[in-house]
This record gives sequence, structure tokens and C-alpha cells, in this order.
Amino acid sequence: MYLLVLRRIVYFLMPIVGVFFIGALPYLFFSNVQGIEAVARLLDSGALENALFLNQDLGLFFEPYLDKIWDLFINLITFSNVTFYEYQQEKLLFPTILKPYLYSIKLVLGAFFLAIASSIILALIIKILPDRIQKGIRFLFFSLESLPDIFIVVIIQYSMILYVRNTGNLLFPIVHSDQNPSYFLPIFCLSILPTLFLIRTLLFLLDDEDSKTYVEFARAKGIRYALILYIHMLRNSLLSLFYYSKNVYWLLISTLFMVETIMAIPGITDFMLDNGPTTPDVITVSVLLMFVPFYLLFTLSSYVLEYKLGRTNEEVA
Repeated sequence: MYLLVLRRIVYFLMPIVGVFFIGALPYLFFSNVQGIEAVARLLDSGALENALFLNQDLGLFFEPYLDKIWDLFINLITFSNVTFYEYQQEKLLFPTILKPYLYSIKLVLGAFFLAIASSIILALIIKILPDRIQKGIRFLFFSLESLPDIFIVVIIQYSMILYVRNTGNLLFPIVHSDQNPSYFLPIFCLSILPTLFLIRTLLFLLDDEDSKTYVEFARAKGIRYALILYIHMLRNSLLSLFYYSKNVYWLLISTLFMVETIMAIPGITDFMLDNGPTTPDVITVSVLLMFVPFYLLFTLSSYVLEYKLGRTNEEVA
């Protein structure tokens, strides 16, 4: 038990340490990162046209690298506010970062729950269809899953534009604006690939349940297959599906950057792109905000499910 808890703590701390080390990499390779930041701010304000005059020594500078990691770590654990540069002035990172962060979290959570619900419903419908139709639908979903996410988003946006041009009615905002914030379309675009992944995964789990003895025994007693599927096979597959759903979150995060860029959404990735070049600490803090809460949520949910069902993730793997 103690080894399991220790292992979970190590698994939790290792990515956090990695984020700190990666976020401070400019201080490892450049001798004067503060000078680079100052020049980037002057370029942003228009005071400079180029940075051709900038001369930087490349090498390995471990002392400023480790000092930067330590300073940012101390600032975060002591709740000392980190500053960043925006619109030619320094601002406090908190609470400024919370607005784009909460916007992105709404999109990610909405897409996550939409993908979970849609995949369960569609997988159950597919499972009760004849085998020949099942094979065709599975091949179609497999083909769609191999498409790039940017291709899917562009096709959806283009379809919305054609619909507006032909009907004159705009069902949902295509891009974000302060007057009409966009929620449904980005959530829908974010959820497509995770839904396809979860459908394929759940169908695989249901196929595995289908080969077990209790299903054959129940069908031999005359119980309808749909009833066995909805009550027993689905229940036994949901815990395994939960562990696969952790991968869905990282898939959502990887797609979030593309969706926010194409739809002009002022989310956390847009905030990182705008302010990260002039203040590297923004990237470190943003990645931590996206990682830490959800890791704790998934870990707590795992413990609750294992306690309720008396099973561990090794048993369901």
C-alpha cells in the first residue's frame, strides 16, 4: 500500500519537475535571457524594427538555469505573483491568466463529457447491428480517426460558411468575439477525434466481454442480447473505459491549440503564444495549470472507483 502511494507521488512529481526544467531551457542555452526578453518587448512595442544587432553566446549555462528554476518554484509555492509583459507594460500573471484558462477549461470539459456520452451511445447502437453493417461502420470510423484534426475543423467551418451563404442563418458563431463567444462549435470540433477513439475502444472492450461465459449462459437462458449488453456488458466495460479516457484528455489538449488558433479563441494556448516569447514563465505556469488539476482529479477518481468496485487498474488492463 505504501509503495503504491509512493509510486503515485513519484508519477505526479516527475512531470511537474520536467515542466520546470523545460520551461527554463532558454536560461540553459543563452547567456543573457533577460536581454533577449527586453529586445522582444521592444520589438513588440514597435520601438525596434529588427534584432540583427543582438549578439548572444550559445553554450551551457547551468547556474542561471538552476537559479531560474528555483526562483520560479519559490514564487509559486509562496504565492508570490509572477509578472509578464503585455501591451508594453508589466502585469501580474494572476489573476490575468485565469480568464483565458477558464475559457479553455470549459471547452475541454465540454468536449470530454460530450465524447464520453456520444461514444457510449453510438457504441451500444453499433453493437446491436448485424455483423456486416458493424464491419462497415467500424471501417468508416477507423478511416475518420486517421484524418488530421485540422482537416476536420476546416471542413466543419467551411460547411458552416456554405450553410450561412445558402440560408442566411448562422446557427453558431464560427469564430470568437466578445459579443458572441463561441462554445458549441469548438466543443464539437474538439470532441470528434476523442469520440472516434472511445467508440473503437469501447467496442473492443464489449467484444471482449462478449466472449465471456456469463454472456453465453445468459443468452442460453433466453435473456435478450440487448438487455445483457446494456446492463452487464456495459457496466463491466466502463471501468476499463475510464482508464482509457485519460488518454482522451491529452488528445483534447493537443487539439486545443489548433482549434483556438483557427477560431480566434482567446484561450490558454493563445495566451501562451502571445506572452510566452517575452516571458517564458507564462508557458511553465500555463502547462502546470493544465496538468496538475486534472491529474489530481483522475487519480482521486481512480481511487474511488477501485474502492467501490474492489478492482485496480492492473486488473482491468
